[in-house]
Amino acid sequence: MNDAGRPIGLHQVTALEAGPTDFIELAAKAGCAEVSLFAHQPNPDSGFPLVTRDNLGAVAARLRDSGVRLANVDCLLLHPHAQPAEFQPALDIGGELGARGAVVLLFDDDEARVLDKLGALGTLGAAAGLNIAVELLAMTPAWNTLDSLAQLLSRVGLSNVVLGIDVLHLVRSGGTPQQLGEINPALYGYAQLCDGADLTPRTDYGAEAVGDRLAPGDGIFPLPEFLAALPPGLPLELEVPQPQDRPAAERVAHAVAGARGLLASV
Repeated sequence: MNDAGRPIGLHQVTALEAGPTDFIELAAKAGCAEVSLFAHQPNPDSGFPLVTRDNLGAVAARLRDSGVRLANVDCLLLHPHAQPAEFQPALDIGGELGARGAVVLLFDDDEARVLDKLGALGTLGAAAGLNIAVELLAMTPAWNTLDSLAQLLSRVGLSNVVLGIDVLHLVRSGGTPQQLGEINPALYGYAQLCDGADLTPRTDYGAEAVGDRLAPGDGIFPLPEFLAALPPGLPLELEVPQPQDRPAAERVAHAVAGARGLLASV
């Protein structure tokens, strides 16, 4: 099926040098329908551009004027000492801006504690009209494979606690597109596209994940198979951080063109 007209989102990490309002403008000019923005700093040294109470009005205005929607707010890092209540400001911002969800990264290996916190986050998210999307990461201490994370989220038992699947993390965790089709389709919240130069499973790929990915079509990831295995209509987003040796608009335009070419071929 030719799917070239399918809406594509753009994650803020693709152009971290742009603040939220400028990033929305970049996405709009590239023809993206959605953006995902940071509303919570995962750690004090992250330095990600944030949507806060101070710039919320400007971000809302830029979303409204551009016609770009907010897909997700990022990044709720669930480590052993994190408490769901500390993410309330980010969830409130997501809800007020009409986001679809909030992204959670699991950096804890205690099952009872994680299930309890995901349940609490699901309840908080539902009150804000948000999904709680837990993203698969190969580098996390537990639930770092597709099957194990899907099983964990199924045990949470809340329809708004869903799975975020990024092709980079799937590949680095040793997963395959074929495995995607074995997961309950209702569990998926979104999918993210990029490309890579190799298919080697590994856990030490942090630098690649946050700053050195390839645009779709520039590498060897099995992207057509990845798309074919996903539920029809699942929200798609580009997450393609690259070295900042070219202007952000050029990098974004190249990534979007690669995604459009990919969608036209499947």
